[in-house]
Amino acid sequence: MNNWENYTLLHENRLPPRAHFFAYDNDTAARTYQRELSQGFKLLSGQWQFRYFDHPLRVPEAFYHTPMTEWSSITVPNMWQMEGHGQLQYTDEGWPFPIDVPFVPSDNPTGAYQRTFTLDENWSQQQVIIKFDGVETYFEVYVNGHYAGFSKGSRLTAEFDITEFVSAGENLLSVRVMQWADSTYIEDQDMWWMAGIFRDVYLIAQPPVHVRDLTVRTDFTPDYRSALLTASAEIAGSAEGMQIEAVLYDGSTVCFSQKKALTADDHTITFTADVASPRCWSAEDPYLYHLLIRLSDSNGNLLSVIPQRVGFRDIKVRNGLFYINNHYVKLHGVNRHDNDEHKGRAVGIRRMEQDLRLMKQHNINAVRTAHYPNDPRFYELCDIYGLFVMAETDVETHGFANVGNLSQITDDPSWEPVYVDRIRRQVHAQKNHPSVIMWSLGNESGYGCNIRAMYDAAKAIDDTRLIHYEEDRDADVVDIISTMYSRVQMMNEFGEYPHPKPRIICEYAHAMGNGPGGLSEYQAVFDRHDAIQGHFVWEWCDHGILAQDEQGRPFYKYGGDYGDYPNNYNFCMDGLIFPDQTPSAGLKEYKQVIAPVKVRDFDANNGEITIENRFWFSTLAECQIRAEYSADGDIIHSEILSLPELAPRESARVALNLPAADGREMFVNIIVTRLNATRYSAAGHEIAVYQFPLAAASAPVLPFIRHDATPLTVCDERLEMHIRGCDFTLTFSNTDGKLIRWENRGQSLLAAAPRMRFFKPMIDNHKQEYEGLWHPAHLQIMQEHFRGMETAQENGHVIVTVNSVVAPPVFDFGMRCTYRYTIAPDGHVAVTLSGEPYGDYPHVIPCIGMDMGIDARFDHAEYYGRGPGENYADSCKANLIGRYQSPVSDLFVNYPFPQNNGNHQDTRWLALTDNHGSGLFVRPDQPINFSCWPCRGEELHRAQHQHEWQPDGHITLNLDHALTGLGSNSWGSEVLDSYRVYFRPFRFGFTLLPFTEGDCRAETLATLHFSGETHSGGRA
Repeated sequence: MNNWENYTLLHENRLPPRAHFFAYDNDTAARTYQRELSQGFKLLSGQWQFRYFDHPLRVPEAFYHTPMTEWSSITVPNMWQMEGHGQLQYTDEGWPFPIDVPFVPSDNPTGAYQRTFTLDENWSQQQVIIKFDGVETYFEVYVNGHYAGFSKGSRLTAEFDITEFVSAGENLLSVRVMQWADSTYIEDQDMWWMAGIFRDVYLIAQPPVHVRDLTVRTDFTPDYRSALLTASAEIAGSAEGMQIEAVLYDGSTVCFSQKKALTADDHTITFTADVASPRCWSAEDPYLYHLLIRLSDSNGNLLSVIPQRVGFRDIKVRNGLFYINNHYVKLHGVNRHDNDEHKGRAVGIRRMEQDLRLMKQHNINAVRTAHYPNDPRFYELCDIYGLFVMAETDVETHGFANVGNLSQITDDPSWEPVYVDRIRRQVHAQKNHPSVIMWSLGNESGYGCNIRAMYDAAKAIDDTRLIHYEEDRDADVVDIISTMYSRVQMMNEFGEYPHPKPRIICEYAHAMGNGPGGLSEYQAVFDRHDAIQGHFVWEWCDHGILAQDEQGRPFYKYGGDYGDYPNNYNFCMDGLIFPDQTPSAGLKEYKQVIAPVKVRDFDANNGEITIENRFWFSTLAECQIRAEYSADGDIIHSEILSLPELAPRESARVALNLPAADGREMFVNIIVTRLNATRYSAAGHEIAVYQFPLAAASAPVLPFIRHDATPLTVCDERLEMHIRGCDFTLTFSNTDGKLIRWENRGQSLLAAAPRMRFFKPMIDNHKQEYEGLWHPAHLQIMQEHFRGMETAQENGHVIVTVNSVVAPPVFDFGMRCTYRYTIAPDGHVAVTLSGEPYGDYPHVIPCIGMDMGIDARFDHAEYYGRGPGENYADSCKANLIGRYQSPVSDLFVNYPFPQNNGNHQDTRWLALTDNHGSGLFVRPDQPINFSCWPCRGEELHRAQHQHEWQPDGHITLNLDHALTGLGSNSWGSEVLDSYRVYFRPFRFGFTLLPFTEGDCRAETLATLHFSGETHSGGRA
């Protein structure tokens, strides 16, 4: 049996696992932690010679010992599919080949990598190690024609001692990589199937005697007034007569220093240091001490310095809750896959760091490395930036669910060494990172004896951290009980009836496309119950791969776009950030609902609010809270609130200086900012925003008057009816009742007639409703049939009433609709839309609303409503009611999978204008939803990629009376009942008024009363 199909062979010649660190020549270099400055570090990443083969045996024998100079090149690190080799395929779960454990296809895609490297003479006296930070899946290493070893475990590091194979001068390195191996059966994660050397490769030169491993732990006294630092250094080689020293720095201050002489029998040296009143590490204050381990020869000459960042941090469980540094903590987290839109899983340090900056900017304090170990530098960044890490092992056997036995190899004792090998390698590599607070034994692999063995192995190495594994459903061995995608009600029940062990939800709020919705309802439950100590949104980033069409237009590819089958289509496009790391509206909403400063219980009578500190370790000393008071959207006054220095979880009542009501609609906005700059944000960075109503507006009294208005005339022709005023004409079709033209002062306003709509382009989180309810009932192809039109004149106005039926083909249900247009001599049109359902359709529907086409020249928007970002009934906490301006194009959110987008709730008025300030003013009877798109809804619904929808050449203005919320039902929670829309009687309306720059501004029009109005003008 070959090595890559023999699961009893885990590796050959791979060195034992150890912590990730580098040695340096002196203290100054060591304190930089830059591996490029370390002893004997040689980065081998870059351009390699490469050839792709469809079978391992097709790699020529000469490859192992002869330079393949005629081969093409490939970038290391990268996935070979991202450079045009082999097949890209995406599946959520399930292998792209038949299950026949441990065998894989004989036509096993194979990459032959080769490069040369040059060593100086001083390397000849050193032990030379080659380290691979990540290779997918199975690989063999050859140096100068000599076989050095093989390894499995794609997302785990592997080191080989190649000392005997290298020499001064030029050396040849050849690496044979295979995409499939027996290990593939435990690497079935929800992501693209890719292969290659996707993380860095480098050489490390070490003297014959060196520190092979280092283990650091911190333990606190019961009162947490002091801590014991324990550092154990494992020595390789005979250290007779040498000295080893440990020095702990707090900044530039030496906290501890101890030197020990070494004997030939010394293999592990342990230092202990009592540190009084240590400044503890946490995600809020990621304070790091610096430990230097110095190794000197018998003459006192410094040989090497090992630097190690030290965070004083512990995690303990008491009474079913976990505490970090004796503080109760709730984890507000995300699940993060490695993904880059250009390079797949080959994620560089800059992108990793930007991910962490974005997380910190959006109040996220925890990350789960779903579902495998990350680049070693990722954990260093988490230490520095301050993220609690659930470090997950590279184990997932999800595909066995398709044959009804998810635990097939997880409960097979013969596979125990495979499972245990992975957790041992991970724990050793990451054991010194204070950011890592718990180990996760894998994901969706069933349960069995091998999970129990992994738990024991992890605890044997490190008993300071908690252990998580979601599919240990009864928390048989793990320290944390966990679920996935539990609904809000279930989470509340979990909180009401706590488990004896701490509880988290490791995946929820599936962030696919436009969403997730319902975050605030979840968060209310999480905040209510201390027994729920963590939640991790699925997931951080869309896995789209950037491509271009024939016209050079960019778009993102997903499952099936490479001819791959089976596939899970766009199920990989489910992140809080887009593939290019642009934050989505969902991330901004998540930031708000998990904000660590809560503002609540506004009392307008007493002018007070409650401010609650929901940091877990920090006071509010670094925060500033500003109150802004708005009237009809204008900020009229602001003040900085005086805050007590609240301890974590404390709250206080704070007085506001409220303005007097003056007939305008008033709000108080509370803006929480950070006073000082941080590693991830500038001074003044916004932490959270809140809004409370102060006063309702009085109904408009001043009338809108046009002194040049003339009486209306009606010209009814065979096919069209024209209603003319002093400088405008509205034309209705006599064949279908549509308002087909509207000209004002010689210019056209309308590009497409108003029409009632009960369907929206499907959003991903409505896919189950679409496939189960809407598509079978043909809601996406509802037809409108004209039933009649009447014209009347009243008080100088012309009233056009149009009756129609909007209904799907095949079935006998629908909506009997009425359009009522009241046209005034001054040019404004009051539109009232109403409907009565008939037939039997009791299910949720996407919306009740209308759309119309507006001339494309009106490309600037100003509105008084909820913004500036898109928002929906169950995703609106991050956006406040105010006055906003933007280009119309910026109101459209071009999701990688096109769908309903760009909605703005609670709109009091809206103006679309051209570059001269002329345009169309819209004021609803009651606050309404609006959005603007460059194409019709049918076009968006049809398109499956960004480049597939075609602009119509005009603006589609959507005015929606009711919209179903977002939910996260692409894989998770349905839209809550309170956010659902049904076929029920409805009535809503709005006033439309063309205006020019010389008339008056939109905000002035908003204060006026239009004849024929019987409403408040949308002013709540």
